[in-house]
Amino acid sequence: MKTFLRYLITSVIGLAIVLVIVLAKNVFSQTDAKTVLQIWCDAFFVAGVLLICIGSIVLASNGGVFYMLGYSISVLFATIFSSKVRRKYKTFYDYSEAKKENKHSFAYILIVGFVLAAIAGILLWRYYAV
Repeated sequence: MKTFLRYLITSVIGLAIVLVIVLAKNVFSQTDAKTVLQIWCDAFFVAGVLLICIGSIVLASNGGVFYMLGYSISVLFATIFSSKVRRKYKTFYDYSEAKKENKHSFAYILIVGFVLAAIAGILLWRYYAV
């Protein structure tokens, strides 16, 4: 149930992005079929690429790309507010070992993004067929 809910929420967000783009381009007042297909294709492509990029950032974060940045910010705050904030991690190794346990799933974001991009590809194929 939890996995289905993740896919559902991500799909709703992606379709909301599509709807915002379509409404911004005023698709319902267009009369040319080619223009309508172009707008829908652009909307699905933008939503798909956004979700793919977000999923890729989560993938990179799970790999530890941002560990040093997070550790340096925590050390900076501990230095600035030294009387109020106590450093939780003494070394970068301690910080990275604690963060390795805190991984986020990302596959559902990438899958929904690729599905939206595939829909954009189908619409593009249809656009060139008209």
